[in-house]
Amino acid sequence: MVMDFSDVKRIIREALVDQWDHAFLVYAGDIRVLEFLQSMDDHKTVVLEVQPTAENLALIAFDILHHMFRDRYAGRLALEHVRLFETPNCWADVNKADFASGLADAIPDS
Repeated sequence: MVMDFSDVKRIIREALVDQWDHAFLVYAGDIRVLEFLQSMDDHKTVVLEVQPTAENLALIAFDILHHMFRDRYAGRLALEHVRLFETPNCWADVNKADFASGLADAIPDS
């Protein structure tokens, strides 16, 4: 399948970047932090069912994009790998084999 990379970038931007960029990612179990953030007007907060570590975020990102690509392209476009950078020298990787092996079962439905 041949496709314009800008289409893939658009899907990623809509599904993840627009949601997470410049947002405070907070664990639903951090009640005091969540209550504080909810008290602020116009504050962009994303509530997660797991701790927002780089590893968990990479898993969530893989899960979201895997389903998005599968649904939009009827299985003709498959996600192979996600690398989420925490800093320039620190990142978390999730690949298709990790995801298929049940690693994604560690995260609640996204």
